[in-house]
Amino acid sequence: MIETDRIDRQLLNALRRNADIGNARLAEGVGLSASACLRRVKRLKQAGLVRQVVALVDARALGNALSAIVTVSFVRHAPEYRTAFQRKLREEPAVSMAYSVSGQVSAVLQVDVADMAAFNALAGRLFDDDPNVAAFTTHFIMGSLKQEPVVPAASSPQPGS
Repeated sequence: MIETDRIDRQLLNALRRNADIGNARLAEGVGLSASACLRRVKRLKQAGLVRQVVALVDARALGNALSAIVTVSFVRHAPEYRTAFQRKLREEPAVSMAYSVSGQVSAVLQVDVADMAAFNALAGRLFDDDPNVAAFTTHFIMGSLKQEPVVPAASSPQPGS
């Protein structure tokens, strides 16, 4: 990991809130010239601190009115079984997020589908037809309490800041 200073952290915080911000406005917000700001952002991207810039699209606006968090438990945890399941998840457009987790379940997913019929079809493809899925539990999302795809920066300053 590269060393970051106060200005780098200000840039990262600003980009986390709005990656669509123009360079001139971003530079002004952290007290840099536009060229210095551009160089710093490029360095942060090259170092992997900014992995990807994406647009947050409203699933409901695309016709996916039903969203759920699904926990999945596996029968076996050998790499070949996990890899096969991960491949299915990557190929399934209805899965918007997927995590391998520790604890009583093996994976946690977020899925976005049009309706209950679409969810049942998805459950068949991903869970019912997979002999390595011991169980899955679905938690339908009734409303969003907080949805910020923001990773907080460490609160303690790093050396050299």
